[in-house]
Formats: sequence, structure tokens, C-alpha cells
Amino acid sequence: MVSMTTGEQPRRGRSTRLIAAGAVFGALLALLAVILLGGGGTGSGPGPLADDSSAAPTTTTPPPLQAPAGTCLTWSEVDASDAERVDCAAPHLFEVTGTIDLATRFGPTVPFPSDDQWRQLVSERCTPLTDRFLDGDFDPFGRFSVGAIKPSQASWRQGDRELRCGLQVVGRSGALYATTGKASTQDQSDVHEPGTCLGNDGLGVGDPVDCAAPHAVEVVAVVDLGEAFGDGYTAEDEQDRVLEEECTRLAAEYAGGPDVVSEKGLTVFWETLRQESWEAGSRRVDCRLGAFLPDRSGFAPVTGSVKGEVEVGTEPAPPAPTSRGPAPTVSQTPASRPPSPSPSPPG
Repeated sequence: MVSMTTGEQPRRGRSTRLIAAGAVFGALLALLAVILLGGGGTGSGPGPLADDSSAAPTTTTPPPLQAPAGTCLTWSEVDASDAERVDCAAPHLFEVTGTIDLATRFGPTVPFPSDDQWRQLVSERCTPLTDRFLDGDFDPFGRFSVGAIKPSQASWRQGDRELRCGLQVVGRSGALYATTGKASTQDQSDVHEPGTCLGNDGLGVGDPVDCAAPHAVEVVAVVDLGEAFGDGYTAEDEQDRVLEEECTRLAAEYAGGPDVVSEKGLTVFWETLRQESWEAGSRRVDCRLGAFLPDRSGFAPVTGSVKGEVEVGTEPAPPAPTSRGPAPTVSQTPASRPPSPSPSPPG
């Protein structure tokens, strides 16, 4: 839920995010295609990372991808051509949570599944598998997305029927963000370092940008609700009561005075935690600053940090460009976003 200190706004909750990525272990492995998964949104869907579907099958079949549960993968090229296994203590883009053999459902003569079929398979098979991998502690509204590596059409023709499920951090643009450490040891709260600015994506919130560029929100603090409520889940109206006081106080400290935020035309707001997030162990939320368009239809573009000169726009920002592959190193965590089955910008 999004709450503010001025005006009554509709509640907006986060939704489960299912994003799939591809990885290739150099010339030794079959090419892997990438799909973007989830509900809602529009568009025809992204193309594969490496689509050799028009090529004739080779006479030798590369060995399958060796990535058991708990393996962490990373790459720097958009097409993942330089993918490699790394220690999970190092920055990585994907942590494998398990492999599903689709051979019993898709025999040797079955055509390559459609994007909708892949989405359904990941939703039905990878989400529960990943939840088990995390001992039931997956936060469906947190910073991690459930994803899957699927075979390319070429390797499918050669008999590859393995769907490799995993966890990753994905921005609304589709860009992948590096994370460090195993997911089971991390706080899944969808929070950002204070001073992070999240860009505009039309009327909504996009990926991290420099605060000198137009942006939708500026993160000013992170509040741990566990300090106020302990282990027991507390209703959102009680969370609001604590967060209104804390975020208002912390925003004033960050901005440099009790009246700086309002004088610059900005508003303090935050998101509360759902029970599913709380039960998964998430306790922290961002305190954010932003401004609304005159008709309050969405976020106005704000240029500059509240700590300096601020300009608030009156016209909606254009949709943010879509992206694939590793994200720029502006921030290690992206904005939360609603699910989308394609890389087209959310409306």
C-alpha cells in the first residue's frame, strides 16, 4: 500500500513478479532464449537473447547446462554470451532454485512452447519450487523475482527439456540487477539506500537514476517495522500510524528542516507491508519523496534532490525505455513494479 502525508490516495499493492532470464556457458552450452513472465501489461513480448531457430540442428549436441540448485550465475553481455558460474558471495544476476524436467509432458515431437505456455509453466512449477527452496519464506512482494532459464528452440529440437528455475532482481524496465549472497540469507524487503532516486516511467515509477535527472521519487530513509511491532503482523492502518510519524521526521532530517519538503512542492509517502511479506521475514520499508501531477493521475517528474534546487514538472513523463541484460550501476536495487508479461512499459 502506498500512503502519503497529504490527501487520500488509492491503495496500491505490489504483485508477484515472474521474470525469466537466459544464461550461456560460452561455446560449450546450448544457446538459451529469454522470456519475460507475469500477469497484466500489454505487448508482443521480448525476443530471445540468442535465437538460432532458423539454423539447422547440429550433428553434435552440447552438454546440458550444469547448474544445480544453489548455483549462482552472472554475465555482463546483453545476450549473456559471457555467462559464468560464480560464488554466491560475489555479485550475481541469477540463483538457481531447481530444475524441472519437462520431458514427460513435452515429448520429442512436441513443438516448442509458446510464450504463454512458458509463462504458465513458470507460474505453476517454478514458483512453488522456489518457495520450497526458501523453506516457505519467499516474499512474493519483495525484491526478488521468480524466473526461469528455458531452452532455445535449437536445443529444444535436440531434446533439451529442462526448465531451470531461479531468483533474480529485476527493474521495471526489465534490466537485471546484481545481488550479493544467497537469497536464503538476505532480507527480501524491497528497499533502497537513502539517496536513491527512482526514475519516471510514464505516470509510474521506473528504475534507479541519478537524482540530477528527472525522477519520480527520492528515497530518504528506511524504517524497520520490526522495531515497532516485533514478530507479529500488524494491520496496515497501524503500520501507517508509525510510518507517518517516522517518515515525516526522517524526511525533515534528510531535507535539512521541517518545512523544506513542503516548500519545495514535495510529499512524503511510503508503502506498508502485506502479511505474506511479513511472514517471509520482510520488515523494512522505504520513506520516499515525490510530487503528483496537477490532476493527481501519477507522479510528476522531479529534477534535483530535495537537498538542493528542485524543479517539479507539470506534464507526464514519457514511458521509460525497456531494457534487457545487466543494469547500469546506478543502484544495486530497482524500483518495485507490477508484473508484466512483456518488456513494454507499464501503463
